[in-house]
Parts: sequence; C-alpha cells; structure tokens
Amino acid sequence: MVAAAGNVEADQPNTEWLVQNLAAADDNAQPEGFSYAAMPLIGPAREHNICQIMVRSVTVTNTYRVSNSVGGDEFDRQVLLKGKELRRDLEWTITRDTVRAAPASPGVRRMSGMLTWMSNGSFGATGAMPVGDGSNAPTYGTVRTLTLDLVGQALEAAFIAGGRPTLAIMSPRTKRIFSGLASGGTGNPIAAQNRINSTAPREVTIVGAVDVYLSDFGRLELAPDIFSPPAVMELIDTDFLEIAPLPGRDMVLDEYARVGDAYDGAMIFEGTLRPTAPKAHAVVGDIDQTTLP
Repeated sequence: MVAAAGNVEADQPNTEWLVQNLAAADDNAQPEGFSYAAMPLIGPAREHNICQIMVRSVTVTNTYRVSNSVGGDEFDRQVLLKGKELRRDLEWTITRDTVRAAPASPGVRRMSGMLTWMSNGSFGATGAMPVGDGSNAPTYGTVRTLTLDLVGQALEAAFIAGGRPTLAIMSPRTKRIFSGLASGGTGNPIAAQNRINSTAPREVTIVGAVDVYLSDFGRLELAPDIFSPPAVMELIDTDFLEIAPLPGRDMVLDEYARVGDAYDGAMIFEGTLRPTAPKAHAVVGDIDQTTLP
C-alpha cells in the first residue's frame, strides 16, 4: 500500500485536508428568462490524521567499522537495512485499524490506519462498518466465506460514491482464496478454468493464480501483503491515497553525537496517512481463512 500511495508533505503533526461532496444529480431544466434561486451551500468536510514518529536505531562499534568486513562499511549497510525495516513498519501501520491518538507531550502520537477510513463494504453478521473518518475502528463480526458477490457489492458502493478501486490489498491466504474463486471455484461456478492448450510437444501449464480481476467496475490488481490483517480485503482507489511526511522527516538518517566507542544513528519517519476521499475505498471483512475454494 505504501508503494501505491502518493507522497505529499504534511505541514504540522495534526495534518488536515478537505473532502468535497457534490450535490446529487437531478432533473435540471429551466425556462428562458428564469430567475435565480439561491441553492444551499455544500461545504467541504474537514478531515485530519496524526503524524506518527517511527524509528529504527543503528549502533556499530568503531572496531567493526575499521575492520575489513565483507560487504563494505557495516554502518552504511545497517542504515540500509533499517530503512527497509522502517518501510515495513509503515506498511504494517497503515493497513491496520488503529485509531489516531494525540496525547499531550510526551505521549506517543498514532495515526489512524486505513481500516478506520472505509465506510463502504461489509463485515459479517454482528459486525459494523466504521464511521469512515478515522475516528473509530470497525466492529468485527461472524466469519463468512468470501464470494465474488461480496467483492462486487463493495466495489459497487465505492463506485457509486465516486471512487474506482484499482488495488486490492489482502493477506497471502486471502489471495489464495480469491484465486480459487476467480478461476472457477465456489462462488463463481460459470467461470472457465484457467488452462493453456499447448500445440507444441511440451508440458501443459495450469494457471492457478489470479493477479488482475476484471470486475463490473474495472480492473482490480490483486496484491498479497504479508502485513495485511488476515481476514480483510482492502479495496483501494490509489488516486485518493497519500502518505504525508513532515518536511525533512521522510525516511531520513539522523546521526547521533558520539558518547562512546561506537557510531550511533537512526532512520526516522514522521508522517501520516491521508485518504483524500475516504468514500472512494471499500473493504470486505470477516473472511474465513480456514478453507480454500
């Protein structure tokens, strides 16, 4: 999800943006010479999320740095590794249902994860969708079997609200379940099985994976994510999703003052998630992970 999101600068720890809704379409015909009538103003909604500080520290002794170690300077190598770890932490955070928190200093600030911003879609019986403004998490309900109709209903709701999800983020297990559905398994009985017929004398290949699903509302890229919660499928319109770091705080190296016989530093990120049109996204939750189609 991090790779698919846009990147813009936040200007303060509590970053804000506007979301504008349009008036509903209606029959609109006026006579010649008509008189203007005031129409109600539709103001924008003011959304916000909190910038969260993430850090991965590095300590390498002087002995290690001056030694002829395989792979070059160990401090530089560790900085590269910590940067990758920090990016993984960010991916884990934004795919979750964490609710933002901005306690007084020195409390820990937290951003709202993507699952708190999606009001389109469904969870199982007894479950409930969040408000969709990052202020609360969904209520998880009864586990149910994933079907293409559940995915279609969520995509339809996002489409009606003005979105067009093009990316589906899901756990590796859910990816296998979906591939079984879309290649003719339970929930899609009329779909043709994926087969490649070989005319040359060679082995026949059976295709058992689905990487792009052509839905009623356009192409949907299926992306397995090892950090995705296991029982949800997040349907993302990447045109309306941004990562917003504070200036100079986007995966940067901060080298600390030396207080001993070692080099110390840290890779730091301070920023937040900005779903610039929350209704453009959708979610299918409470997906049974125990059986494959």
